[in-house]
This record gives sequence, C-alpha cells and structure tokens, in this order.
Amino acid sequence: MPVQVATQIPWKELIKLVPTVVAATRDLRNKWGSKQQAPEVDPHAEVKTQIATVTQRLATLESAGAEQADVMKQIAEQLQGVSAGLAETARRATTALWTGLAALAIGTVAVVVAVIVAMTGA
Repeated sequence: MPVQVATQIPWKELIKLVPTVVAATRDLRNKWGSKQQAPEVDPHAEVKTQIATVTQRLATLESAGAEQADVMKQIAEQLQGVSAGLAETARRATTALWTGLAALAIGTVAVVVAVIVAMTGA
C-alpha cells in the first residue's frame, strides 16, 4: 500500500515547488533575523513611556501575524497545487487501470476464440 501511494504522488510537481518553498523560508528568516526586537517594557518608567513601548510591541506582533498569514497563504496555495497534481495522477491511474482491464478482456476473448477455432479445426 505505501508503494502505491508513493507512486501516485506527483514528485515532479513537488520538486518544482521546492525552490519556491526554500526561497520563501529564507526570505522570512532573513526578514525576522534582521528585525530588531521591540524594547522591553520598563516597569519603572513613566506610564506614557510604558504605553508607547506596549504599542510598539503590539505593532510588531501585528506585523508578524500578517507576515505569518502571508506565508500560510503561500503554503495553502502550494498545497492546492499538489492536491490538483494528486487528483490528476489519480485520474491517470484510473484511466490506465480501465485501459488495462479492457486489454485483458480483449486478450481473453482472443484466446477463447483461438482455442475454439483450433478445436473446431476451421
């Protein structure tokens, strides 16, 4: 069973998508690695300063959430492409199965006819 599943995976499509995934991951890592963290909230600072720091930290979190949503969208789109490839592969496998069964039926009929012809001596 695992071999059957593995043969139905559109490996060519997956291999084509690998550079895109790697590039997106690299870009995201570079973007987050180069960003400076928002400053910690100083509990001893004035309230206005604390509010400004919390606001800055919140903006950073919102930005991170938006970027993560974009990455998730890209992953979902790529998975949709893989799913479409799997559906196409399944369709092709079904077509091949039915073609093979038709060929088997024709071959069986041909053998039966050949046997009947040989037995009747015609």
